[in-house]
Amino acid sequence: MICLTFDTDHLDEKRLTEFLQTHDVPGTATFFCTSPFACLNGSDHEISPHPFLPEGVDWGPELAAKRQMFPDAVGWRSHSCVFSHLIARWLGENRYLYVSVDERFGQAGIKPNRHPMGTIWQIPIYYMDTFDISRQRFWSGPGVRPFDKALVTSALGDDGFYVFDFHPVHVLLNTPDPEFYFSVRDRFRAGEPIKALRYQGYGAGVFFQEATERIHAAGVRSVAIKEALAKYLAACGGESFV
Repeated sequence: MICLTFDTDHLDEKRLTEFLQTHDVPGTATFFCTSPFACLNGSDHEISPHPFLPEGVDWGPELAAKRQMFPDAVGWRSHSCVFSHLIARWLGENRYLYVSVDERFGQAGIKPNRHPMGTIWQIPIYYMDTFDISRQRFWSGPGVRPFDKALVTSALGDDGFYVFDFHPVHVLLNTPDPEFYFSVRDRFRAGEPIKALRYQGYGAGVFFQEATERIHAAGVRSVAIKEALAKYLAACGGESFV
């Protein structure tokens, strides 16, 4: 299964609306939101919180605020994938069913697994655009190939559970690397037209477009994580969370 997910960091209502109007999502997706967005109301997409949990701060108020903000959400992903056993327990106690913060970049045969704390499911992330954008900074060498099309090919050819994570800000800007992003970030936040900001070479936006076109051409539809997990549990005879 293919699950497209989106983290809404650094977006306001206008920018997310712009993303939805200019980029096709083949199927349903999961949006991990920093705040409620009216443009997602009435859509078939799954809406879940995307809390920010910085160092040296009591996380309780932010966790509670996001639970109140998205009272019906069953999934959870934090900014920068911050996580702990104590958070797992808190999530289980507050009616969440899964967490998606475990990075398995490019690994084959990914399956959900039950977290030992908090009675919730771990849904690993197969691909995240920010990994690609920063890959040359941390994984230099001849074998490093950001925006590798083989990642999409492998996911389409396997029966695993493949979660792709994109940030609309980077798709809109077609971000190729951190240096480019930081050079236009303030102008993006100020509302300058995307046409004047977008990178003209190969970046996250072009990769997203090519990936979604290949998914569509293969006759595959993205499935929101909530729905995909329910199908997975039903197929393997496991428990149901409905």
